[in-house]
Amino acid sequence: MPTVAQTFTYQEQPIVLAEVNKSISVKSGCEPSHHWLRSNFMRLGMFNTLPKLALATLFAFAVLTALAIVSSGVSHVAEAQGSQSEDGGFTLVAFDTSISELEDIEAAGLAAKMVLSDVDEGLILVGQYSDHAEEPQTFASSDLAKEAVNDAINGLKSRIGEDAPTADLSEMLENYASFIEQIGKDGRIFILSAGRFTFHESSGLGGLESVASELAAQGVTITTISLATTPSPDRDVLAALSSAGGGIAYDLGFLDGVLEFINNELGVTLTPSLQTDATGTAGETIDIGVPPHSAYLVAGFAFEDSETVNVIRQPNGQEITDSVGSVNAFSISGMKFFTVRNPQPGFWALRSAGGSGALTMYSDVVNDLSVVMDIQAPFPAGEPFVLTANALSGELPLIDSSAEIDAVVTGPNGVEQAYVLNDLGEDGDVFSEDGVFSGTIAAQEMIGVSEVKLSMRWPNLSATIEGAGAFVVEPFPMIEIVVVGEGLVAKGAKEHLATVDLKFNDAAFLAAQHEIQVSVVNVDDGSALDIEVEPTEIVDEKVYQLRVLGVLSETGEYEFNATLNSSHLERGFTADATALTQQFELTTPRPIVLYAGLALAGIIGFLLLVLIVRSFLQSSPYGYLYRVRSNGERELVVDFRDYRRSLWDSLMNKSIVPIAALPGVPLHGGRFVFSSRGVSFVYLPDSDGVLNVMLEGEPLQPGKTMIADGEEFQISGETFVYDRSAIDSDVRVSDRLTAARKTQHEELETFALDPMTWDAPSSARPTSQRRK
Repeated sequence: MPTVAQTFTYQEQPIVLAEVNKSISVKSGCEPSHHWLRSNFMRLGMFNTLPKLALATLFAFAVLTALAIVSSGVSHVAEAQGSQSEDGGFTLVAFDTSISELEDIEAAGLAAKMVLSDVDEGLILVGQYSDHAEEPQTFASSDLAKEAVNDAINGLKSRIGEDAPTADLSEMLENYASFIEQIGKDGRIFILSAGRFTFHESSGLGGLESVASELAAQGVTITTISLATTPSPDRDVLAALSSAGGGIAYDLGFLDGVLEFINNELGVTLTPSLQTDATGTAGETIDIGVPPHSAYLVAGFAFEDSETVNVIRQPNGQEITDSVGSVNAFSISGMKFFTVRNPQPGFWALRSAGGSGALTMYSDVVNDLSVVMDIQAPFPAGEPFVLTANALSGELPLIDSSAEIDAVVTGPNGVEQAYVLNDLGEDGDVFSEDGVFSGTIAAQEMIGVSEVKLSMRWPNLSATIEGAGAFVVEPFPMIEIVVVGEGLVAKGAKEHLATVDLKFNDAAFLAAQHEIQVSVVNVDDGSALDIEVEPTEIVDEKVYQLRVLGVLSETGEYEFNATLNSSHLERGFTADATALTQQFELTTPRPIVLYAGLALAGIIGFLLLVLIVRSFLQSSPYGYLYRVRSNGERELVVDFRDYRRSLWDSLMNKSIVPIAALPGVPLHGGRFVFSSRGVSFVYLPDSDGVLNVMLEGEPLQPGKTMIADGEEFQISGETFVYDRSAIDSDVRVSDRLTAARKTQHEELETFALDPMTWDAPSSARPTSQRRK
């Protein structure tokens, strides 16, 4: 049998099912790597020793930085926790107008703007309270609300140094509850407070909590924001109020509170890239890898020595100390922050020099790139295939041919294999610069699920975009083509040249016939042979095997190719098979008449041989059938040796004697069959359908029953017995038999009309009786 070679090509039919984790890995000269949005702020316990003013300032400028990002329309900022309801609720920011410290006033203003920046629908309200609460103002947009916040902040600043009134939380909360009941909407209340407030003595803290609980039951949450100088007891009251109101109690007097507020309300995280207890005069420098398509780079410094000089350096080497172009710089005592909009890709440097004492550098790259791998339909075991991953900028494809994606495949056995996916239209990638990165994966022999780790990178840049996915490997159908014959075919005659089989594992695979393409090519001149293909069987309008027929006109080598384009497990695939070339020798065909004559003679000779052998193997009838009278006397009914038959019956039915040919037996259906083992009775119902044969007192069942010598059986009430031996001469011949012979066998005249004589030979005639 010729060797069969097979190759496979598989088409992509992705199915979107997977969720992917994204992070940006940033490497510096100080630490091996840091990941975007993985906060290490808990390492900053040293800042608990900084003055409270520095903490408040840190918060203020962090918020200001975040607001710069939000005001520029960055789409990646996460939705604030507990945002207004989908039916268009409200957001109310309530100012404590008794705030008297500048650091609290600025922090309250920035916190209010940060909350309002996240409002995109519903009512926007800004209220002020002290010893009483005015009705909140309603604004059509967050920008207008922010202007009202600026007015409130300026009013508070203008009254610094004056005696501020004491705020009454009970009056404020009850008035706002009444106002909210009138508008009848769900929503959020943000209460900014520096403490030193009062509440009704009669109801106490429980009264505040009761009002907050009632609002929470109506779908209104209360979030409180303690400022830097808020006394500790008042912080506890605000925390209890938020707990009862289903909101969050933020405490901006401590670093953890600042971080919680930024994380929850804006989704912005400043990650410490370097932290040291003391710096030398030469200072510290770290590199931050910024990937392409980044929206913002945020860099910051926290330092103890006021003589410290802090700058950032662009990839082109230029150092920046203050605001310029797309860079904004914010400096206060002990803190300095830079925000860079649309930063240039490459390595940015953070450098601090000229001071001593504790130093922490922060960095955050804001980037909405992601790399995802849709769950693929199963891939074929034992064959290479193309793996794809999508690079996205937001929800749009990322067009960047300079990027590559490293794919680390972990098979079911735990073995890892590394591949590179590209968007250059090479190595399995169909279209270049379409955001779809592809690569050819080596044949996977293991059946099962393989995990994939994805990492998008750029040349000479340490920042990466991480993702993950998985794919499944399963067995797939195959096609096989086998050349038949010995290479000797008749010239000009249609011959069976090859057979095409579709297989899946060890079973047949069904496919539509139009999905199978077969070709035969003359290797010498490259010409295609005109062929026909016909299925050996059609099952549900599909086939699993084809016969390839063709007419050869010249001797030569021919190559056979078969292709299956079908689908399996929701994946379209192409399976190919090629049979190695074979030399065909042509012979001149003999005349058809000669072939036909030889075939006919062979058939006739074979049939005669079969008939002769069959006749030789059959037994001739023997023995006697007697009727037993009531007095026990036997009456001879049939001498089976005298049963006469035609030549055809002698060859085909030598051992059979039909009941219909025995006029002395009151039964029309059935037959006696003789063999070397004895005689048997093949019994059928009479023409009237009545089973009237009894053996050993039981009705004889249809089918074949052996008749023992001397065993009596009843037919229509009469008793008969079969015996191989003849009885003595005093047994008289049956009168019925004699009468039948005299009337020339009247029973046989209706024999052909009796439907129950189906098994009677055509030459059936009565037996002759021996004369005494």
